Amino acid sequence: MDYGLIVDVETTGLKAGEDKVIEIGFIEFGVGSDGVPAISTMYSGLEDPGVPLSAEITRLTGLTDEALRGRMIDWDLVRKYWERASVVIAHNAEFDRGFLMSRPELRELPKHWACSVRHIDWRSRNFGSLKLQYLAADHGFANPFAHRALFDCATTFRLIAPHMTELVECSYEPEYELFAVGSPFETKDILKQRGYRWDGDQRVWRKRVGVRRLQDERDFLAAEVYKGQSRHVEEEFFFNPKEKV
Repeated sequence: MDYGLIVDVETTGLKAGEDKVIEIGFIEFGVGSDGVPAISTMYSGLEDPGVPLSAEITRLTGLTDEALRGRMIDWDLVRKYWERASVVIAHNAEFDRGFLMSRPELRELPKHWACSVRHIDWRSRNFGSLKLQYLAADHGFANPFAHRALFDCATTFRLIAPHMTELVECSYEPEYELFAVGSPFETKDILKQRGYRWDGDQRVWRKRVGVRRLQDERDFLAAEVYKGQSRHVEEEFFFNPKEKV
C-alpha cells in the first residue's frame, strides 16, 4: 500500500442516492518501510445541498443552512487523491461508500474499501461500543467535534494507526453473514451485546464476521444461544464485491 485515504461524510439523511453530502473530510496517509502510517494531506469541504437541513442534522453536526449557503466541495481535488489511494477507509464504511460511490466524479473509480468498525477485532480487546466517540474515549482521548467530517477522520486515524496491518488484511478476507434463526427470546440481550442487529423485515438477529472470527462466533451461538448444536444460518458476504472470484 503506497497511500491510503480515510474519509468521512456528513449528509442530509441516511439514504444514498436520495439524500445529499453536505461535508466531506479526508486524510491521506502513507506507510513507509517501517510500517508506521504518517499523514500526508488533509482536506475538508462543505457543500450547499440546495434544501433546508432538518433540525436533527443541525443538532447532530452543528451545521446550519447559513453555514452551507453557496459552498461547494472541490470534487476535482477529492478525485485527485481518490485516484492514487490503494485503500479507502471509513468508520462504518458502508454508509460513506454508498454516498461517495453515487457521486459522478467517483462512480467510475471503484476502490478497495476497509471498515474500521468490522475489520479490526475491537471486541476481543474488550471494547464494548464500536461507535467512534466511545472508542476514542475508551482509548483515553476525545473527539472535540463529533460528526464533523475531518475531526472524525482524525479520530479514526488515531484509532486505527496501531492496527493498520490487521485492518487491511481483514478487508481482503471473505466475511460471513450469520443469522441466529429461531433464537430464544431471552437471548436477545446477549445477542445485542455481542454485536448482532435485529432485522425487522426477516425477524432475525444477524451479524457479519470475518473468516478468522467465524469459528468463535459459531461456538458462541451453539453454547450461549442454542445451548447445544447451533441452528444458525451462514451466508458468505464480500465487502468488496468486485474482488469475488
